[in-house]
Parts: sequence; C-alpha cells; structure tokens
Amino acid sequence: MRAFAAYRGVLAIREARVLIGASAASQVGDWLYNAALLGYVFGATHSATWVGAATIARLLPYVLLGPIGGAIADRYPRRAVLVVGSMLRLGLMLVLAAAVAGDVPVALVIGVVALASAAGSAERPAALSLLPRLVGESRLGPANALLHTVQDLAVVVGPAIGALLLTVTSAAAAFVANAATFAVSALLFAMLGRHRVPVSATAGSGVASRVLEGVRTARVTPFVIPLFALVAMVELTYGAQTVQLVVYADRSLGLGDGGYGLLLAACGAGGVVSALFNGQLATSARLTLVVVGAAVLACASQFVYALSDVLVLALVVTAVGGAGIVCAEVVAETVLARVTPRETLGRIAALLDASSIGAMVAGAVLASILVKTTSLDSSFWTLGAGSVLVSLACIVGLRGLDEASRLRSEALARRLAIIERLPITEGTPQLALEQLASASQVCPLPAGVDIVLQGHPAHAYYVVAEGRVVVHRDGEVVAHCEAGEGFGERGLLDNAPRNATVTTERDTTVLRIDGAVLLDVLEQAPMLTTALNRTLSGRGVVAAPESDAALVDDPRGVDA
Repeated sequence: MRAFAAYRGVLAIREARVLIGASAASQVGDWLYNAALLGYVFGATHSATWVGAATIARLLPYVLLGPIGGAIADRYPRRAVLVVGSMLRLGLMLVLAAAVAGDVPVALVIGVVALASAAGSAERPAALSLLPRLVGESRLGPANALLHTVQDLAVVVGPAIGALLLTVTSAAAAFVANAATFAVSALLFAMLGRHRVPVSATAGSGVASRVLEGVRTARVTPFVIPLFALVAMVELTYGAQTVQLVVYADRSLGLGDGGYGLLLAACGAGGVVSALFNGQLATSARLTLVVVGAAVLACASQFVYALSDVLVLALVVTAVGGAGIVCAEVVAETVLARVTPRETLGRIAALLDASSIGAMVAGAVLASILVKTTSLDSSFWTLGAGSVLVSLACIVGLRGLDEASRLRSEALARRLAIIERLPITEGTPQLALEQLASASQVCPLPAGVDIVLQGHPAHAYYVVAEGRVVVHRDGEVVAHCEAGEGFGERGLLDNAPRNATVTTERDTTVLRIDGAVLLDVLEQAPMLTTALNRTLSGRGVVAAPESDAALVDDPRGVDA
C-alpha cells in the first residue's frame, strides 16, 4: 500500500503525469516500430544480416550521439528539446512509411531508421533530468519507477500492436501509427511548464566541450562509474539473452519459433510487477545492497538457464530477472539524479544510456559468438559469471553510498525546515517548498564575504540561516538581515542587476536557492511572489556586466 500511496503522490503532480504519459506513448510507438521494422526487413530480404543491420542502425545512434543529446538537453529548455525531438521523429516516420510504400531499397530504409534514432537521442536525457525538477527529490524514486513501469508495459503492448498491424495492414501503416504516437508525445510535452535553464548550464563553449565536461563530471563524481558498470552488466545480460533465449526456447524448452516471445513477455511482466517495490527500494537506507543485489539477481539468471530446461522454472526465472533489471535501473538512475550536479544531469543520463545500449549490443554480439563457437550452455556460464563478478566488484566503488545518501537526506530535511520557517512561504504548497529545498545549497561563510555585488547579474535568492549580513548601496549601509530573513529576489523578479551589495558581518550561513528554479516555482505559487514583493528587499533595499570575482552569487564560484 505504501508503494501505491507514493505513486499517487507522483501522479497528483500534473506535469509528472504529462511527462509519464508522453513517455508511455513514445515507448509504445518505439516497440511497435521495432517489431514492424524487423518484420519488414526480414520479409523484404529474408536475410538475418539485414535484420542485424537494421537493429544496429536503430541502436548505434544512441551510443554515438547520446552524449551530444545530453549536452543539448542541458543547454536548452527541456520542454523545447522534447517537443522538437518528437516532431522530428514524427516527420521521419512519415518519410519511412512513404519509403516503404514506394518499395525503395532496404539500405535507404535503414538510413532513415538511423536518422530517426539520432533525432530521439536527447529525449531520454531531457526527461530524466527534468523529472527531479517536477517531483522534488523525495518523490524521485517512485517517479523513476513509474517511468520504467510504462516502459515495461510498452515491451508487452508495443510488439503485439506492431505484429498485428504488420499482419492485417502493412509496414507503412505501422510506421504511420508510430508517427501518431510521436504526435501524441509532442502534444503532451508541449503541455509542460516553461522550466528555465540555470545560467551555469548555458555558459560555456561548444557541444564537444560540453560533452567532455559531462565525461569529466562522471569520472570525478563519487559512485557514478560503479553505477554505470552495474547498469551495463544488466544490459549486457539482457542483450545476450535476446540471442541466447531464442535458441534456448527452441532447443531446450521445445517451444519453437514463438518461444522467445513468451519469455520476453515474462521478462516484461517481471518488470511491471517490480513496480510494487522499486519506488521504496530507491529510497532504502541500504542502497548498495539493493542495487548490487538486483544486478546480481538479473545476471545470475544465466546460471539457471544453463542448468534447467523446465518451462515453469524458466518463466519464473525470466520474470525475476526482468524485475532485477528494472530495479537496478530505477535505483541507479535515482541515485545518479541525487549525486550529480543538476546542470550536467542531462549529460550524465545520456552517458548512462549510451553505455547501457552499447553494453546491450556487446552482449548480443558476444552471445552470438559464444553460441556459435562453443555451446549455448557455455555462453550462459561464461557471460553469467563475468557479469556477476563485475557486479560484485562494484561494491568497492559504492562504499560510502549508504552513508552519503543518509547525510544527503538529512541535509535536504534541514534545508526544507529552513524554507518552511520563512514567513514568506506560509501557505505555499508543499511540493513547491520541496522543489526549492532540492535546488538549494547551504553556504557557510566567514565574515567579510560579498555574497552579491551591486551591478552584477542576479543568479540566486538567499536566506540567512545563521549569522548576520549588511546591505550597502554606493558605500552606504541601508539595512541588516538576521537569521530567517532573505534577500536577492529583486534582481530575479525584475531580471535586473543587483541594486546593492550584501556582505557577511560575522561567520554566517546562508541558504542559496537557484534563481531559475525559484522563478519556476513562483509560477506555481503566486502567493510566494506576493510575499516576496512585500519583503524589505522587495521594496528596493536589496534586490545582470560579469566579473571574475569569486562571488557566492556567481554559479561559477559554487559547487552545485
């Protein structure tokens, strides 16, 4: 029941419902399209090589261009990225339908497939990086679980629709149906609010340097690389089993050509059932045990296939393995969203996707080679042992994750408590308060530090948690702010330079709230805007030429 209550809390947020609904439409279309595409290519060529080429063309752009898509998702408003991506894919699906109806060469069809995947390379990074802004950190686990649940439902529903359309109509009609799902996604994405991009995310040079920045962030941020490795192992296992289970269902289970579809449905069902506990597991106090255990559970299914040819056991193990895959992905993505700086989250999500899909393709290739050169059972043992060992080795890189998660939760609770005690937030919806807390940062400062400088751009709003600051304009003291008072909103509300300088008078701790998030929250909570306008600074006492000064207000000078 706790799981359902958590999901109701997520679905009570309009924009979360919109994002999940749009993702559901897109995922159903993708799986519908995949089934129709492979059926069309095989029917046109009767060649497994061409089928493999179509699969590679569909997946490879996500590996090669995914990091660029992540840079785009971080650089531009995510609603625009999502809408434009859906519209591009809609158009390319219509081109693909026309190409198939015109009986063009299969190579040209595969080229359009690659373009469609390239157009969608920014969608998932944009969605994953937008989700924390929509639901707040406390609801992030259940929200990620819901996203994966709709994806797993799409695994079951999408191929069935694609196969049906291919049987009763044509491949062109299936591609038109996929175009329709992108139209639905674009309309839903357009209903999202306008979420501003932080100044720190728009600064910098070209795409290549931004991608490299994302790689550097992934490399130096604790726990990111081990989490990448864990997800890669479950995806390598999934990719290997797309080859292995086709042979296993036919030879060991005696199910014939349709046996793999039954096992695939069991895998998807396991993923759906895992929604009952994934949201809670993503907020567990034993995150290391949960994410490593889920990965090992998924990878160890290989051993059972090697030892058994009992259908019932195979179905149960496949469902459990599917649950393990989804659980590992949900927990890993939730942790990544918490530990990664917000301005690089799109790039980190894209790198996770690229490494995951690359591992999936590698698993399929390795399984094909091992089945052909050794035996099916040997491939199960070899890949199973390798993936389990790597998953267990990730425990070393995740040491301290549970403690870091606990400290982060406590810090978030402290920041939320500070914001809740502010007079200006009285009557503000809890979700808005949680969004502010998630986008805030505690900054302990010594005496004599300029927090904001007169004439400089406004990047954030500040609350004095402890200590005292002095406000001075043109060298004259005009006010003091004590604990519980805020400053800095005027420049944000008016989109104007700071009209005064604020300096710490003694050792002071301030809560820095990102200006872009504050402005987004003000649109949801107009009573907060009214309260801000009534404050001392709102009446003009305190409120963009850049300077190289290391200001707290400068996003380049703080750790987001």
